[in-house]
Amino acid sequence: MQRVGSRRQVWNRTAKQTSGGLTRSELFQDKYGNIKSRKASKKAKKNRNLKRAGWTFKKGSFGAVRIEGKKKGKKKTKGRKSTKRRGRKQRGGGSPTCGTQPPSEGTR
Repeated sequence: MQRVGSRRQVWNRTAKQTSGGLTRSELFQDKYGNIKSRKASKKAKKNRNLKRAGWTFKKGSFGAVRIEGKKKGKKKTKGRKSTKRRGRKQRGGGSPTCGTQPPSEGTR
């Protein structure tokens, strides 16, 4: 038996622990068959991650329901904008002879 392996190997008892130190007793399988950490799942539930993302439940119906009034996306951060400006990418090597401007009439 290997000492360190993936979560699947630990679940199938072909390894003792994961690289993060999780043993089989600290893992569980969700309804889709994915192997998860009990500790991380409990912490996510305690932090109310779904509620903050704009999801809740409705009594009498299955699955998550979107909270009305909550917009999708990240919150705007307060702070100064960057003063750096990005230039446009030049294509075609950027040589001055093959630019898009016509040659001036004074020179040949």
